[in-house]
Amino acid sequence: MLNALLAHHDLENHAEIQFTFFFIEQNEARVERLREEVAGLGELPGNVSVAIEHGKFEPIFSSAIHPIVEKGTPTFAFIDPFGYSKTPMSTTGRLLDFPRCETLFFLPMSFICRFVARDGQESALTSLFGTDRRRAAIPLQGQERTEYLLTLFERQLESNDGVEFVRSFQLRTEDGNDYRLVFSLGHLVGLEKAKDAMWSVDPVAGTSYTAATESGQEVLFSPSDTIDTKPLLAELRSQFANEWFTIEQAERATLVDTPFRKGHLRRLTLQPAERAGTLEVERPGRGFKGAKMRFRQ
Repeated sequence: MLNALLAHHDLENHAEIQFTFFFIEQNEARVERLREEVAGLGELPGNVSVAIEHGKFEPIFSSAIHPIVEKGTPTFAFIDPFGYSKTPMSTTGRLLDFPRCETLFFLPMSFICRFVARDGQESALTSLFGTDRRRAAIPLQGQERTEYLLTLFERQLESNDGVEFVRSFQLRTEDGNDYRLVFSLGHLVGLEKAKDAMWSVDPVAGTSYTAATESGQEVLFSPSDTIDTKPLLAELRSQFANEWFTIEQAERATLVDTPFRKGHLRRLTLQPAERAGTLEVERPGRGFKGAKMRFRQ
């Protein structure tokens, strides 16, 4: 992660942003090795800091986020725990209870689903989800269990005051494990940036990202595929029917209610629909700015 930041082509133009890497490791030998690796990077830029703590995640992280919460410092936090047993929802929730903090959480779904019914995991899993409602997943199997637990985790994140949008992206590995990147976001711009980032990344061999619209239509994303925006058009038609709507309303619906980006809306969706006669557009000039549109019956 440090290498990715230090090699970023535009880092020098982000001097006003403080990048903080906070590593918590229980194994002392690993702590020493990590310190050697970081020292080998040489002098870091003034806005990049690294803290390496030897100890357990929960108490150290809780202490570390206290000044952030107290000051309300605008923060984007990537929480990448080693496992899940010491990553309580209560700790994450403290970060999310103020409106200028957003998080990206790495969730090892395969392992959570596998151990949800195992004896000795009750306390850890209840702490992770912040509720014992995860017990309802025990009699479920396969995809049904996964969907229940992921939805529960997302809803628990959404219950925090500073969270308006939660979006999850699936990472399938070649060995069959299922991991999720879960964004909790407090602003529409954050949602837009998150989607742009996920669409721009070429997955490694054997990976894919899946998502679904509010109406349940699934979309499979892969850089080798031609993007099919029919589900986006169907979602817009479902929401607006034959009522007039603006490009701003369509953009919000695209971001909030579908897995698509704003960049998929005009050229790939609205323009073809207009040419096909499906969409009626009244515009003051060229393009969609200031225009109103509606679907024909």
